[in-house]
Amino acid sequence: MQRERAVQSVEISTIAHATDDLAKVEAALRSILPESLRAREIFTRRYLQGHHGNPITTFDARLTKLGDVEDFTRHFMKHMSRSEKLSIERDLDLHSDEEGNLFIRVDKQQAFRGIVEVGDEDPIRVRFKFSRFSGKPEELMKEFLESE
Repeated sequence: MQRERAVQSVEISTIAHATDDLAKVEAALRSILPESLRAREIFTRRYLQGHHGNPITTFDARLTKLGDVEDFTRHFMKHMSRSEKLSIERDLDLHSDEEGNLFIRVDKQQAFRGIVEVGDEDPIRVRFKFSRFSGKPEELMKEFLESE
């Protein structure tokens, strides 16, 4: 089984604060997408209010079609550095759960520059859901992270 097929779905999300330029946030999100998804409207925007009344905008996308999931997964992993993959694999328990989800936070500023770099401050959150029918989630995640 190909590593991409072990991924059942992908969720991508981020938050934009009142001081953020929404067009730049969306550009950062689109930069981590493969060409096949960039022109499509896959992100849903929600306009919320923060604790102090400040406007917050959330961007969310869920990929479930096999072709979309495989295209995104291949593109994303190709653009992530080997050292970052190894770091996530080393601390897999901090990046995964028992439900078969792998969580990777991408630095939004770096994504705007077209670079997939792990970062916790103001991140783009990517959740890879692994199929339980493909094998043990932990083994699938390790194989996934070891791929090129």
